[in-house]
Amino acid sequence: MRFLAWHVDYVSAVPTEHGRSSLVEKSEPVRAENALLVFANFEKSDEQRKVNIVDRAAAEIISITAQLKVTSVVLNPFAHLFAEPLSPQAAVEMLDMLYSALSEQGLGVQKMAFGMFYELELKAKGHRLSRVARSIN
Repeated sequence: MRFLAWHVDYVSAVPTEHGRSSLVEKSEPVRAENALLVFANFEKSDEQRKVNIVDRAAAEIISITAQLKVTSVVLNPFAHLFAEPLSPQAAVEMLDMLYSALSEQGLGVQKMAFGMFYELELKAKGHRLSRVARSIN
């Protein structure tokens, strides 16, 4: 699992069209302020250790939000970052698991729909932790 996280003053995401995925979730606009926007990708190698990977990713995201003192997270499924993405069905399952794990820790979590393209408007902060990339193995 890999993710890129941006600390944003705000993010607004409006669904525009379906992507190439055979799996497309119901989409709605998303808006959050002072949030961590997480571009997340689950890879084929993650499938055998779903719970472990999700737990470790959640712990890392929770650590970042604590450092930034933010309580809002927006999950954006983003298979475009890496070469060997997981199947759409398995990726959605793991993204939902991550959503639940973060919610259970008291974070306000929103998830952008899998299989959709969004028009994004955001204002990213510019400090040393405002852009973070992680690889969870």
